[in-house]
Amino acid sequence: MTHLSNLYKSAFLKLKTFEDLVTRRVQILLVGLSVRHLHGPKKIAYGLDELIVVCVVRNGRPYIKSFIDHYLYLGVKHIVFLDNGSEDCTTDVAVAQGQERVTVIQTKLPFKKYEFVMKQYLISRFGKGRWSLYVDIDELFDYPYSDIVSLGSLLRYLNEKSYTAVVTQMLDMFSNRALFDQVSQKDEPLKDLYKFYDISNIKREYYRSRRGRRSNTVANDDIKILKGGIRETLFGTNFMLTKHPLLFFDGEAKHKDHGLHNIRNARVADFSCVLYHYKLVDGFRERVAQAARQETYARATHQYKKCHEVLEQNAGSVRIMQATARELGSVNELIDNGFLIVSDEYRRWAEVEKEKRTASS
Repeated sequence: MTHLSNLYKSAFLKLKTFEDLVTRRVQILLVGLSVRHLHGPKKIAYGLDELIVVCVVRNGRPYIKSFIDHYLYLGVKHIVFLDNGSEDCTTDVAVAQGQERVTVIQTKLPFKKYEFVMKQYLISRFGKGRWSLYVDIDELFDYPYSDIVSLGSLLRYLNEKSYTAVVTQMLDMFSNRALFDQVSQKDEPLKDLYKFYDISNIKREYYRSRRGRRSNTVANDDIKILKGGIRETLFGTNFMLTKHPLLFFDGEAKHKDHGLHNIRNARVADFSCVLYHYKLVDGFRERVAQAARQETYARATHQYKKCHEVLEQNAGSVRIMQATARELGSVNELIDNGFLIVSDEYRRWAEVEKEKRTASS
């Protein structure tokens, strides 16, 4: 009887997986049919040592200039924005700022229902057989020794090792001043205004502790899943900080669970990277209230409602700056304090890259 029960359970799970796959493919098709091209090339040719950034955005006006400046300076080949009906000139600023290195497309499908599908659409359309980086408009990516290792060299390292994904940790950035309640409609110099971080309340979990991650091959066991951080300190709700946004889309490695936090069938690199996360910025209270009220982020509704509740109990503001906060000097200090992990092999390789750069200058 138990054997038959297990067979039925296995058959049901396979059927559900198949149905979910069909549904997801239909939804991706619907997103593709709904997309309208606004600016830039529709097809982007780039090599295995070049990177494209893709981003779903709605009303990202305060972030857009810092976002584009950061990624073009980092050395990305191209940026693709999928605008979801912005009403604050986001697309106009993106076009003016990025010119020929930015593509803007648009869909007005409901974000709450199609959030993850939109991300899958961007990765599958622009990233097949190559490296792509999916980030939110309030996330700025960086990697160990980026001061001496070019982005092209980094991707060549990943290719030589046959890696297909990189663990990336979210680091909440904030200011040492009180935040304004109103959402800014101007260009926010994010890295200048929000220089502080706090890793005193970080919890670490063995990477393979969840079943979904066991299909991955991880090159460095020192890399952990990180949770918590300053938002948990402030609002008392657990936040997952680990993502896998840098992906080589080979048809095997795939994100799961409706987001980029988990991945399957990936060969995970031997170092971790960082996403500077600008959630705790001016207008935070207003954004939280709106997300909690409209339940914009289906899988994070509880967290937003908890944040909103704490803000309301504290007259709309909380003291972000704790005694354990630090001012960020460079990405490399995150290696020294253990937030980021690098293997000995990656460290030696970076030293060789530094010698090459010195010799050629």
